[in-house]
Amino acid sequence: MLTYLPPSERETPPPPSDKPWLLLLLCVFWVFPGLVGHDPWKPGELETAAVIGRFLSGQHWSLPFFGEQPYLIAGPLYYWSAALLAWPLGKLGLAVHDAARLITGVWTALAMWGVGLAGRELFGRRQGRVCVMVLIGSIGLVVWGHHLAPPILTLTAFAWLAYALAYARRQPLLAGLLLGLVWLVLIAGSNLGQLGLAVLMAVVVGALGPWRRSAYLVTLLAALVIAIPVGAIWLIDLVRYDPAAFAQWLRLFAFGPYDGIGSSAWLGTAGYVLAVVPWFAWPALPLACWGIWSNRAELGSQPKLLLPLIMAGLGLLWLLLAGDVRESDLLVLLPSLSLLAGAGIDSLRRGAAAALNWFGVMTFGIGAALLWLGWLILHLGAPASWGNALQAASPAYEPSWHFGGLLSAAAISALWCWVLVRKRPLGRLAVTNWACGVTLLWGVLIGLWQPWLDASKSYRDVVMSLRQALDQQVPPGCIAGEVSTSMLASLDYFAGIRLRSGPAAAECSLVLRQGTPPVGSWIRWEGQRAGESRERFYLIQLPEGGGE
Repeated sequence: MLTYLPPSERETPPPPSDKPWLLLLLCVFWVFPGLVGHDPWKPGELETAAVIGRFLSGQHWSLPFFGEQPYLIAGPLYYWSAALLAWPLGKLGLAVHDAARLITGVWTALAMWGVGLAGRELFGRRQGRVCVMVLIGSIGLVVWGHHLAPPILTLTAFAWLAYALAYARRQPLLAGLLLGLVWLVLIAGSNLGQLGLAVLMAVVVGALGPWRRSAYLVTLLAALVIAIPVGAIWLIDLVRYDPAAFAQWLRLFAFGPYDGIGSSAWLGTAGYVLAVVPWFAWPALPLACWGIWSNRAELGSQPKLLLPLIMAGLGLLWLLLAGDVRESDLLVLLPSLSLLAGAGIDSLRRGAAAALNWFGVMTFGIGAALLWLGWLILHLGAPASWGNALQAASPAYEPSWHFGGLLSAAAISALWCWVLVRKRPLGRLAVTNWACGVTLLWGVLIGLWQPWLDASKSYRDVVMSLRQALDQQVPPGCIAGEVSTSMLASLDYFAGIRLRSGPAAAECSLVLRQGTPPVGSWIRWEGQRAGESRERFYLIQLPEGGGE
């Protein structure tokens, strides 16, 4: 039951003696698990790893590419940064995908920093911390914050967009430099649709309160001077190097969820957005709604509240109008919702805060306990029926004690128990315990179950099996193929196998396909991932006269 307390009786924020290193420690425990120690997984990691591998082997800098085709779903900035990190770490023996995935942790940490700075700029000292807590606790960020894929740039860009616009009230020129870097990240690392949204947010904010002055024009002009000339270098080089690839990008991918010029997509996924946002942005969304409601009397007189409100409103409208929204596109909402949530945390009513705290502690505590119990059942084999069921879900996994992951999961579990006994104002306590609970569940899942998950998700074994079969083919010749994008990328990344398509495929005597082979065809090899019944691949030898 929600209980009203007058402002004079509400708990006050923690004193300045709060230790910021505890937040940094939480961020480290949230970011690091899952970045190393497993092969690329679906969705997106396999394609990203293949593109990074091609860049490391000398692919032209402006064209993301794998197999025999461009991969233009996003700009090349993420691949550049990942390749720059993977190159030296690969020399030290770290796998390319593990080394490259660390860049996701870097971009995620930058996003947290941006949200923290924006919260402090808008609401005052110590308020940035609670905004970061809300961001860390957002359910939808868990996967994308540890994923080898470009969408994490969306989160980072819009986090720093919020800070740049908030900072523009005090330092227009420096804010313009930051804003220009944000736009540059979106040009080179995302798509023109998100760039247009970021520009629209900056223009609309310029019509509000302290931003509505001539100094704000300095911010916008400085941003344009930085973003447009530098960002155009990539597109100009792409046009010169491969005009066909540029035309494909412009026609199909230039505007992100709105597709491209040749196939613009509108109003096709509004129902999907409304269905996914509540869990993707939980608990940031309900806390943001409370932040708006609790400060409703100040919205007109406090532009600092209007900034995240306008960003959230325009972001949601942008998603509702789009026709091809993917889950990763929802990352545009998380920075602004986290800021709005921070505006109302200290006025959160006791009953609501206690309910959120109790729900988080029970949910994540029970979830972590079940993960521990399942891991013990799998490795001890008792009860046998449960152990066999877990083993059957990932047949390629060979039970073994991975002491590094075990110690990591135990340390995170112990720290979570320690956090529960710390005293804080109830609103901040609920948010802190929720963020720590998300960290606990993710840390235990990765620490204990990552090898089990990797065995069921990796394409490495099936690709290397095909590689061995091809090594016995004399001469090997070329291979045509019609397989999934994930398998196509896996062939390129793990074994350097590149399938031909189109007119060039007519020269090949081998064809790789998936599904059920035609009756009477000459099957030279077939395989599938262990435990996978839907994706079965086969290699067909064509007769000398052509045809199957």
